[in-house]
Amino acid sequence: MNLKHWTVAFLLAIPRVATAQSFPDSSRSTVWPLDNLERIGGFDVTVAGQPIVKTIDGSPAIEFDGVDDGIIVHGCPLDRSQSFTMELLFKPYPALPQNAEQRIVHVQDQLYPSRRALIESRLTSSNAWFVDTHIRADSSFLTLRDSLFLHPIGPWYHIALVCENGVGRHFVNGVEEMSGSVPFIPLMNAHVSIGMRMNRIWFFKGAIRAVALSRNALGIQSFALLPSVLDGQRRDSLILADDFVIDSGHWIPEFEDPQGSMLRISNRALEIDASGGATVWLNKKFCGNVEFSYQITVADSGGRNDRVSDLNFFWMARDSLRDTPFGRSGKFSEYDDLDLYYCGIGGHDNSTTRFRRYHPSGRKPVLQEYTDHAHLLEANRSYAIVIRVHDARTTVHRDGELLFDFVDPVPLGEGYFAFRTTRSRQRITKFKVVQILD
Repeated sequence: MNLKHWTVAFLLAIPRVATAQSFPDSSRSTVWPLDNLERIGGFDVTVAGQPIVKTIDGSPAIEFDGVDDGIIVHGCPLDRSQSFTMELLFKPYPALPQNAEQRIVHVQDQLYPSRRALIESRLTSSNAWFVDTHIRADSSFLTLRDSLFLHPIGPWYHIALVCENGVGRHFVNGVEEMSGSVPFIPLMNAHVSIGMRMNRIWFFKGAIRAVALSRNALGIQSFALLPSVLDGQRRDSLILADDFVIDSGHWIPEFEDPQGSMLRISNRALEIDASGGATVWLNKKFCGNVEFSYQITVADSGGRNDRVSDLNFFWMARDSLRDTPFGRSGKFSEYDDLDLYYCGIGGHDNSTTRFRRYHPSGRKPVLQEYTDHAHLLEANRSYAIVIRVHDARTTVHRDGELLFDFVDPVPLGEGYFAFRTTRSRQRITKFKVVQILD
């Protein structure tokens, strides 16, 4: 696989921020509004530099300059807790090149400094940032960060870091991004630094409105600060936008004939050039209500594998026996035991356009079908594909036309997405995934 020129940007569309300093009453969280520099949460505060308390977008916050500003709160409600949730409501400012790595909230045991938890950010040259969270328990630790999950600098964001039963996970604006295993050891005498690391390095530039700490592992419905970012109205949040400029390694090809096939980035497109069966997975599980959209062209320009055939895709795919559906040969029949939705738009000697629901038993009934020429492929034509999953209903649109509409009595609520074809060359651009928020 040759992926030398690829870019991926995960840009989260941010709803408006509440314009009043009010946070929901949560008996499960201790909320610290950052509206003073003297006492926070009933604890004394040490101030580094000259952070400023000011009104930003209608509500009080503390602004940090990214040079030497920070505060240390001499106490923490997480002491002796077996699980925890750390939340943050913050607004990042442009800060390159001085502040590419920033520590925003750092909880650390004062007796055992190797027991700590941090919420951090990393800035990129594209005026974006991504989350870096870290949980350490003596010699064991978990770091969760991936530049695939990019967010634009400027708006207010909610971040949550949750740890329970040896699993840590983090969320941005209520969308889970990453998780992993770590044997957590409870803190005994913790302090909290805000706007910097506890030892006064790696300063944050931006504003912080509030921090919330809970002795429980909360779900998104119980996050104390999240409603201050999400206003309760239905919104679609863009969580993935891939412009295919630099390599990230998150697309996984499975070729029936690896020697005669290739996955590459070319002219801001992901190109599948396959001499036989091919499946290209996106290495990310999607949950809940989502929408996939992209432009795709089946090429016929004299290339070795050029053939106007089989513009297909899997979505919400899962393997009942393994964590992921990956690791198959690319031969079409090897996917028969998966649980998934499938759409195949025909061409060449394939004269049908079909929708199927695969079952782990091997059943894959055709639920809807077209056999007319108008629903088959045309060479070198760019098609706009939109696949939507909302509760029990899934739909497929091509160039604005509704091709398939299916209400599943046993709906698939999570799974993976893949492009699927056989002996063809296809170019994909403008790929994005939207989380449908109710």
